[in-house]
Amino acid sequence: MTSTLCPDEANVREFSQRWTKAGGMVWEACGYDAIIKAVEQAWYQLAIPDPSVSVWPVIYWVNPELQHIEWSQILQQYGPVKAWEWGSREDMRQVATTAVLGITGCAWAVAVTGSVALYASETTGLWPSILPPAHLVLVARQRIVRTVAEGLRQMAGAPLPPLFKIVTGPSMTADIEGTLVIGVHGPGRVGAIVYDV
Repeated sequence: MTSTLCPDEANVREFSQRWTKAGGMVWEACGYDAIIKAVEQAWYQLAIPDPSVSVWPVIYWVNPELQHIEWSQILQQYGPVKAWEWGSREDMRQVATTAVLGITGCAWAVAVTGSVALYASETTGLWPSILPPAHLVLVARQRIVRTVAEGLRQMAGAPLPPLFKIVTGPSMTADIEGTLVIGVHGPGRVGAIVYDV
């Protein structure tokens, strides 16, 4: 007998496969305790802080359903981490430039491309996904859509964000001879936690 996946489960599986194929890591988590455990695993896989530096900055913003979690306290368990929540300082760009890890939520994720959609607003920013050498994105499984068109339709009728980007895997570029270099124009290590609360 063949089992059929419910649509959201099929989307989760396809997103995870394509994100991984593009060079990212994926952890799945159901419930808050599992999310915190996945963050710990992601920290040790993605963040590679310099042990000779006295403070390891992290910059973050999260989806609304995860805002009650004490992110600073959780991250401080991994070493001399100083966590900056988006908007807590005037110069978020400077914080992101020195951060060892950027953590973000996302507007939605796309199954067929293994991508995440990020946008800038008063409570969210793009610097955490661009400037640190590692980026961890938190993806609610119900926010995984099949196609980019479906994700864009979710934005219909609402004011468009000033900045918007779609990310698939780590930053990569190749020269004319095909030599691939990772992490030149953005994070060289990326991970996604696909969660359900």
